[in-house]
Parts: sequence; C-alpha cells; structure tokens
Amino acid sequence: MQAINWFRAWPASQHRDSARRYALLPLVAALLAFATNVTAQTLKIGGNGSGMPAIKLLGAEFARRTPGVTVVVVPNLGSSGGLKALREGVIDLAISSRPLKPEETASGMVAAEFGRTPFVFATNSSVTRGFGSLAELVDAYAGKLTTWSDGSPIRLILRPKNDGDTVIQQAISPEMKQAVEAALARPGMSIASTDQDAVDMLEKTAGALGVTSMSIVRAEKRRLNLLSVNGVAPSTNALADGSYRYVKTMYLVWNGADADAAVRFNAFIASREGRQLLLNAGYWVAAGS
Repeated sequence: MQAINWFRAWPASQHRDSARRYALLPLVAALLAFATNVTAQTLKIGGNGSGMPAIKLLGAEFARRTPGVTVVVVPNLGSSGGLKALREGVIDLAISSRPLKPEETASGMVAAEFGRTPFVFATNSSVTRGFGSLAELVDAYAGKLTTWSDGSPIRLILRPKNDGDTVIQQAISPEMKQAVEAALARPGMSIASTDQDAVDMLEKTAGALGVTSMSIVRAEKRRLNLLSVNGVAPSTNALADGSYRYVKTMYLVWNGADADAAVRFNAFIASREGRQLLLNAGYWVAAGS
C-alpha cells in the first residue's frame, strides 16, 4: 500500500506523460503480490485428538514468534482423517498416533516423532479407589469384574475396534486383547468415536473406566483419575525410565514437496521452548528426536 500511495502522491508535473505513470503499475502490483506471499501464510493442522491440545499451544506460540503466520487447528479428524486431509491438500500438517505406512512414505509424506505421552487407564472422578493391577483391569474389560470396591458399577467407555487407542490397548497383553474383544462384542456398550468424545464421556459418566492419553487429560485440565498399573503411576518420568510401559507416540506429518512452514514448525517443536511446552502438556521428548 505504501508503494501505491507513493505513486499516487507523485506530482503530475514530475512525469512527462501518462505512459510513464501506467508503466509502473505492473511493477507495483508485482511488489505487492510478493510482499503478501512472504508475509502472510495460514498453516492448517489436523489429526489425532490426543495431540490437538498440545498442538494448539505450540501453534499459538509459533504464530506469535513468526510474523505473518496464522495457525488453524482443524478438530475431530483422527489420525486416518488427518492423513487423508493432508494427502488431498486440505491441511498442511497432520498429527498421527502411528508411523507412516510404506505407501504413504512413497507418496511423499514425511513424518517426525514429536513426543510420547503415557497411555493411561482413566476413571470418572467419582471413583475413589481404582485397581492396582493389570490383571484386575483385564477382568474389568472381560466382564469378570463388574463393580468398584464400594459396590458401584463399572461402566466401560470403549473405542471403536480399529481405533488407534484400541490397537494400543490390545497390544498390552494377549489377555487384554481378548478382554477388549469380548467387551466390544457385548451389546449396549458405550463407544467413544474420538479422543475428545472419550474424555467427555469419562468425565460425565459415574463409575466410568476407559483409556486415553495423559497429554489430553493434562492439557485440557480434565477432572479424571489416572490409574497406576502394577504399582506404577503414569508420568513422563516413569515413561522415560521405563517403569511405566504404556505409551502413545505422536508424529507430525507433512508433504515433502510443500514443506516450508511445516519444517519451520517442526523445528520450533524441537527447540528448547517447544520441548518445554510439550513437557508441560504431558509429553516426554526423546533425546535427539
């Protein structure tokens, strides 16, 4: 705009004819277009719900430090939905709770692990005494243990069969896999479609038990109880030293052919400030990742 105002203020007496005046217009337009392209950019991010609260915090800080960049977080896509939206060019970055498949890598997608968070068994705040062992949790999902210690009913909040959290839970042990399959087969069970749905249902349902990630509970300040497993409480320190074994790994994914803002955002996540934000949001960041 300054270029246009300067041109308009140029006294007519200073040019010999109108041709000189209009000859400058293409140059002014090119300068304005270049300035717009280098100073204004929208970075759209979507994907796994567990990662969204931390990504919102990181995105806001990245935008604050990067003039001209606006970060927009698209909700409720899930890992698969986020990767599909990235492939179709709807978003610029996807958040995934799984590594890329060979065909996704072959298509030009690039993934970088940005953090690991404890994968947790959580209860409604009404549950004053949970379970102490993995065996008890298995029995609860198998339907062999149906009440809490005070006699109130255990109400399972499940995830869909092929959901990432279900896959992680079933990988805990063969017994847990069988118990989850049995729970999903029982009629009338409560099933949460997304990570946000899961924590919403856990908060609202008295006696509820389900799985989620510590990151979403901490970042969104959810009023849930996180259960110890075999005497080990979930924490980033326990995850780091290997005493807590259940983990959800999060990946930032972008298209290698269109990587400028994505690479800069990934670099910010790996910075000292970005790592601290991740730690505050319930993530452990592996050294060198």
